[in-house]
Amino acid sequence: MINYKIFFSGLLVVALIFQISKFYTFYLEYSDWQYADWLINYQGGFIRRGFIGEILFKTQNFLSLDLDVLVLYFVILLYLVLTIVLIKSVKYLENSKIDILIFLSPGFFLYPIMNSEIVGRKEIFLFAILGLFVFFEKYVKDRYLLGITLFIILALSLTHTGLLFYSPYLLFLFFIIKVYRNKKFSFLEILIITTSLLVIFSLIYFNAGSKAQVVEICKSIKDFVKDDCINRGQFLWLYSPMTEYFDVKSRLNLSTNFVIYLTSLFFVFIFFSIKLYFAKFKSNNYLFNSINPLIIFFILFLCTIPIYIVGIDWGRYISMSYFSTYFIYIYLIKQKMITFNSKKFLFKRALSKNIFFIFVFFYAFTWTFPFYGASNFKFTLKKPLISVLKIIDD
Repeated sequence: MINYKIFFSGLLVVALIFQISKFYTFYLEYSDWQYADWLINYQGGFIRRGFIGEILFKTQNFLSLDLDVLVLYFVILLYLVLTIVLIKSVKYLENSKIDILIFLSPGFFLYPIMNSEIVGRKEIFLFAILGLFVFFEKYVKDRYLLGITLFIILALSLTHTGLLFYSPYLLFLFFIIKVYRNKKFSFLEILIITTSLLVIFSLIYFNAGSKAQVVEICKSIKDFVKDDCINRGQFLWLYSPMTEYFDVKSRLNLSTNFVIYLTSLFFVFIFFSIKLYFAKFKSNNYLFNSINPLIIFFILFLCTIPIYIVGIDWGRYISMSYFSTYFIYIYLIKQKMITFNSKKFLFKRALSKNIFFIFVFFYAFTWTFPFYGASNFKFTLKKPLISVLKIIDD
């Protein structure tokens, strides 16, 4: 097997350039979803999704930068951080066929390239924070670990409501850091975590937003958004009743959506699932070691099910779970807290090198699933093939 690490790092750099370029286009257009969502703030009072926007709003004068430029720089910074931690993660992967398939899953870093409409969306904040936590948690002292974890969950949830459903991944990372450090859980910690999650949920639920608040927000950022801000993108949904949201959802073909996304979920996670199934935790905690890793990650995924019920961007949600799973997986490998029975892995010796790389090409680069409302899969080679066939036919 050739060494893939330089190839993976090169792909990540290409992905970085593509995503920054794409977000720059959204910035120039003052796009309603990818760019303007970052501008939601507390100038009309406390409201969901406004945490980062308020910080950026307060920071613009201090840094002597226009707010739109500040948003651009902030998102670029998040992408730079994410790319750096992903490149760092590559060295912990085995030089094996199954790890190549795990890294090149269509639900991972290739997904926003295949679905460029999601470039710059707020989940990039989650990915960057998770990556930083995995590689720099050693600098966090034990007494600060819980507080920092809960603050991260708070900041993520108040920036993008849906990220609250991904807090179990962060809490599991907190748990395995404690296990690695041979620290026991206390009842007080469990009580603090439970209470904190309830408080965060209440903050979001009881501050959904009103039209009057959105009007004030739009006034505060009028020079950096399109006209009629209150009726655009996420600003509109801040004050729209939930019944209207479900009305939009009801117009989608949910039965077809379900089949498409369930199939996508299977193919996105299949190789990760195989490797985790034949893995074992390795620590000083007997109970932790006795659980199959695949069961843990399946439970973590189940914790995100509510976002599929209330939201429609099912493709994004699958990708968010994959990113979260990957970073925890890397932490377990980095700290030698997981072992693998590589003899049982699919593709270990089953395919020749050439056939395997043909398979990788078709698996990773020729198809994707839309980020929402999928009526079918998207095949990236469809248009080029049609063009070739037309030329031949002519």
